Amino acid sequence: MSQPPSVPVPAGAGSGDAAVQARKFEAIGRLASGITHEINTPMHYLGTNLGFLETAFRDLLALQHRYRDLLGQVQAGTGVTPDDLATLANLERQLDPAYLEREIGVTLKQSREGIDQVAKMVLALKDVSHPSLHEITLTDLNRCLQSVALITRHEWKRVAELRFDLAADLPLVPCSRDEITQVVLNLVVNAAHAVAGRVKAAGGGLGAITLATRADGAAVQVEVTDDGGGIAPEHQACLFTPGFTTKAAGQGTGQGLAIARDIVVRRHGGELTFTTEPGLGTTFRLRLPLERPAAGASPAGDAP
Repeated sequence: MSQPPSVPVPAGAGSGDAAVQARKFEAIGRLASGITHEINTPMHYLGTNLGFLETAFRDLLALQHRYRDLLGQVQAGTGVTPDDLATLANLERQLDPAYLEREIGVTLKQSREGIDQVAKMVLALKDVSHPSLHEITLTDLNRCLQSVALITRHEWKRVAELRFDLAADLPLVPCSRDEITQVVLNLVVNAAHAVAGRVKAAGGGLGAITLATRADGAAVQVEVTDDGGGIAPEHQACLFTPGFTTKAAGQGTGQGLAIARDIVVRRHGGELTFTTEPGLGTTFRLRLPLERPAAGASPAGDAP
């Protein structure tokens, strides 16, 4: 794969706090429809399941009441008639206890999974939308990637299989969780769009997106890899230039990668690079130092 030259972000181009914050909420806004769908789907079958459980409970309660009535008759010494037993047998046939025993278990399991899915989505959205522009905290980048994968699911689930290759012993990284999550969000959405383009051209199928982390000496590295169409050679040198985009009108502002690189390089003293092979795919690499750079030091990649 070819390695493009580093392209500096011009001073003031998308580098202000307001621009970073606006870009983050713009990205979340674009995903809002998909996030709503991912929440509505389990909520819909939760509603259906509750309706089934309500009906099953009412029918079982009617059967229990009939048993109680018959028990009362026996205790009162009035006896139980063949008609009483026939009524009870008819109730049991209508209820089909074996069916209810099976389906209630399945319904409860499905409902628990739906609640868990909604809870995870809400937690992921909270992680991603957390306003902490200036707050440098020790951050779990594995969790960051998992949250981003979840809230972007509607972008990639029909075109790609998303895989994780996360280092189990990854150290916590001192960074702005809010800003780095925004960077990863942008990279994953771009990867999904790249794969979607190739899948459409191929007439269907599923591509692949891989999110990976690893410790690399005094830094931690995050990789977002897709098997989309790659980046054309004539576009590679312009990729981080503010306003440059290869997307159709209305589908991108050309600010995402410029802001992402500014966040990583200027604000965190890290590196954001990529390797690509036209027709085969692209890997973006985000490298963050485990030690915060000294005040006034030139971040990697910003040297003249």
